[in-house]
Amino acid sequence: MPEKAAGTLAEPPFHIRFAHTVDRHLVHRAAVAEVFVTDARRIGESVFLAGAQTPLSHSYYNDHIQRSALTDVLLVLEACRQAAVCGGHTFLDIGMDTSFLVNEVSVQLRNPRALRTGSDPGELQLLTEYPAVRMKADRVRQVGVAQELTFNGAAVGVSTMRVSAMTKSEYEALRGYQRGGIAPTTREVPRPDRSGVLAPPQVGRTSPGNVVLAEPFFDGGRLTARLLPDFDNRSLFDHDYDHFPAMTLLEGARQLALLAAFWSGRQLRNTHVLGMDAAFLRFAELDTPVVLSAAVPRGGQDTVEVAFDQGGRSVTTATVRLYEETAESEESAGRAESVESAESAGRAERVERAETTP
Repeated sequence: MPEKAAGTLAEPPFHIRFAHTVDRHLVHRAAVAEVFVTDARRIGESVFLAGAQTPLSHSYYNDHIQRSALTDVLLVLEACRQAAVCGGHTFLDIGMDTSFLVNEVSVQLRNPRALRTGSDPGELQLLTEYPAVRMKADRVRQVGVAQELTFNGAAVGVSTMRVSAMTKSEYEALRGYQRGGIAPTTREVPRPDRSGVLAPPQVGRTSPGNVVLAEPFFDGGRLTARLLPDFDNRSLFDHDYDHFPAMTLLEGARQLALLAAFWSGRQLRNTHVLGMDAAFLRFAELDTPVVLSAAVPRGGQDTVEVAFDQGGRSVTTATVRLYEETAESEESAGRAESVESAESAGRAERVERAETTP
């Protein structure tokens, strides 16, 4: 029997499909290969449910040295971003000419056992709400996003975002005013010399093309490194940018946190990143060095505060939460499964309530 078309009355709104991805324009991606959202259904006034399929062999998101492969926290966050953008265009009637600027973001994952990659692509469901939408002159200007995440049927975490919205012409005027001229794009800036980038295993990677840090320096318990990504990495730079995008900055924060953990003596094969919070204070320009710094964690510390400096000004701050997998943590994860099952049941009830609310 052929599969029903999306959105037919024969399908309940909370039935999420994973058959194909949505239009790439709805999630602001240039390449179909970088689209992960597969479906989105309205289930309440400002609530919708989205689905995303996580890949098994992605050159960026699956490039990790950790012994137990867990679904990448930044892959989850990218799916969250895509779902929020898709819902904004589809359900909030935000115009397709809108540029979205991330002001703040948080993703917190738990239940590592449920996040392990298996032999099949993963199915992520994102219960997404817009608790705060600011309007001005009949246009959406700022959006708050809150998401509850379920992976292969198990509750695995939450994500929140605060995003500014403006037309492309407004964005260009803002950038020109701030810089006093036109900002160069990733297509125009000279390709930097990346011969000094860190060895991939020091930041939990296997491919040099996925390493974004170079020139490490350690002094007084504090570690610094320069942000130096490969502009030809199409997962980090899916299209032309005139600044370092939020996801590239977050990759830098993750790698510096893992490097700091490595310098503190931790085995990166057992160390994962399961949580990230960040505030983006101003544009990180492409043509001026961005330097990251963090204190090396001591005594089993599981959070690393990362600061981003450009020309003496703070551009981003981030907190990275580490998770070290041990035999004891595995036992704890097993005990938590009953709690996660209860949370998943509660979430399913919430979805059903939202779907039946007039």
